[in-house]
Amino acid sequence: MLTEHTYQKLADTWDAKIKECCDKEDPDDPRGCDCCYDSWQDELKVVKTKYSESEEKAKQLKDELAVIADRRDKLKIWYDELTKANELARKICDQLEMLLTQVDKVSTNTGLAVKAIKTLYCMVRDFYMQVDLVKTKYDRLQNCIKCLNNPALGAGVGIIKCLEEYGKKLEIVIATRDELIKMLMAAIKIACRINKNISVEYGLATVITEWKTGFNCDVQCDDDNAEPCAPTGAKAGSNKNATAPAQEDSCLGACSLEPVLLFPICKDPYYNCIDDQYKADKKDAEDLAKELLKENKKKEALLACKQSLESAIKEVDPKNRCK
Repeated sequence: MLTEHTYQKLADTWDAKIKECCDKEDPDDPRGCDCCYDSWQDELKVVKTKYSESEEKAKQLKDELAVIADRRDKLKIWYDELTKANELARKICDQLEMLLTQVDKVSTNTGLAVKAIKTLYCMVRDFYMQVDLVKTKYDRLQNCIKCLNNPALGAGVGIIKCLEEYGKKLEIVIATRDELIKMLMAAIKIACRINKNISVEYGLATVITEWKTGFNCDVQCDDDNAEPCAPTGAKAGSNKNATAPAQEDSCLGACSLEPVLLFPICKDPYYNCIDDQYKADKKDAEDLAKELLKENKKKEALLACKQSLESAIKEVDPKNRCK
């Protein structure tokens, strides 16, 4: 087997056969009629390759710009919505502050009303105690008159008539005591309930204070204690690999689908991330637009060159000129 496939020297005419085979002219692409034809053909191939590359790059830039611009516009809308929500939250804080001020005033007034009603109750109680004392003295006086059994002090005559009229008036005054005490007790109950339900220590004032705490109304947007935006990967703002709606280098993160907003919204890291990502996408879109414009100019120039070469080659095509 080794001896069968040993090296054998080729014939002297072998080089000529190779040359004849390699230099054989293609009948579909004849040469030699015009000296510029061959170089133009080679140049056209290079131009076509460059044009295809430029066309593909322009297409990719256009698609990338569409994705970035779409996300930029959505982020702008979302950022505006968050800004509006933040402004409404601050208005709620202002209204809560006003409401808390009014509640504090009402609470103070109801507290004073409770004290005033209690004082009035004491005064009314003292008044009826005096009335009871007068009634006791009146009864004693009537008993003394009866004990005297004096014909001059008969019923309905003289001073006795005046005493009888006085006794009737006294009974009328005493009869008003029960109803008046009931109304005073009801007034004290209502005043105490109102004071208890809106008091600063508890009640409505406490609820409003909790709302203010939940909205973080004491924190202002111009404070310097905002939490920084923390990107999940590389620095946001680069237009590399920006074809996905949620980049790994975005501060929003790939899985931040439902943000949990903290008040005030202007201090929420998510709010700052939206702003940063919007600015980054805006800059990326501007850079991509410039790059796309530059690539389109390059593509148009290559297209013009390609069309010119094709037209020139067609004019000097040996199939037409060298018949």
